[in-house]
Amino acid sequence: MGVQTTSKEVTPDEYRSAQSENQLDVGVWGKGQPLSVVLGTSELLEPPFENYFGHRTGMLWAEYIESNGQKGVKPPQKVFDLIDSINAFQSAVPGSPESEKLGAQLVADMTSELWFIGTVYSPNPIYHRNALVNVPEFKTWSYEYYRTYPYRATQWFLADEAGN
Repeated sequence: MGVQTTSKEVTPDEYRSAQSENQLDVGVWGKGQPLSVVLGTSELLEPPFENYFGHRTGMLWAEYIESNGQKGVKPPQKVFDLIDSINAFQSAVPGSPESEKLGAQLVADMTSELWFIGTVYSPNPIYHRNALVNVPEFKTWSYEYYRTYPYRATQWFLADEAGN
């Protein structure tokens, strides 16, 4: 039982080249960005569903869209609807009822269409020595924030021996 596979280690350049040429059969990648990033870029929600340094899929759809139908493969209408949805979400005032409604619809569309198959992603614990003070409780952790940026690590400091 199971799926028989063969793994082969390749360099990042080889991987990105194969990806750009639409020659990957399957891939695994961590996907997800904070809301503030999604509000500024739609690259995760429209073909090729990532940037050059991430795991891109839908390469031929992206080629079709970028060439105005001159190259590539025409995507299904659902892809165009998804693009319209992310554009509307980014145009709405963040936190407004319209934004909340559009965001909920995007989540429903992404999960019902299974553009990506999600797996469990557990939180990454943040540890620090007790002598390091002025460290707030983290509410997010992400590569895009270089893990700690929103929490102003430059304002943390070590307490003296008396705990001051």
